[in-house]
Amino acid sequence: LLNASVDTTSTFIAWLVVHLSVNPDVQQKLYDEVRRNMEQEGGVLTAEMLTKKRSPYLHATMRESHRQTPVHPTTMSKSNSDNAVTVHGIEFEKGSVFTFDQHSAGMDPAIIDDPSEFRPERWLPEGLEAAKGTPAEMLDHPFYRDPFSQGARRCPGSRVAINETLAILAKLVHDYQIEAPAGVDSYR
Repeated sequence: LLNASVDTTSTFIAWLVVHLSVNPDVQQKLYDEVRRNMEQEGGVLTAEMLTKKRSPYLHATMRESHRQTPVHPTTMSKSNSDNAVTVHGIEFEKGSVFTFDQHSAGMDPAIIDDPSEFRPERWLPEGLEAAKGTPAEMLDHPFYRDPFSQGARRCPGSRVAINETLAILAKLVHDYQIEAPAGVDSYR
């Protein structure tokens, strides 16, 4: 439990810092949103200001980081141990193993435009609306968009991890200008 809760959250935050350091325009938009919200709260970081309604760009930045650099890109493997199964017209015999991957589809240029570009706007309401009816629409499916799974098997610490990440990221961006070393303009 300690490994799953500490390492994954700190790794996610580390990747967010890397993305912001090489995308100063994104960092500036995020800073502007956080600053505006903190001014409305008298300079204090509050739970209300971290909601998706008040901080949509903050949430979108986290989703874009998860799309490009998920902490654990393969989330689950499952076997069809009882029967053969047919998926999209392809039959898989009994005992086949399926792996649900959170990275490949989000980096596939057949699914998403400019997958190497860090663009949180994809996850704002206008971007999600534009993706409807396209292959990119699947990236907003509840089983894909959230790194914690869904339903009874959802990570029990997901709310803590999300709130912790929102608060740390907002405070980092508000208090510091994060810069990549000279000459570094990409994490790859």
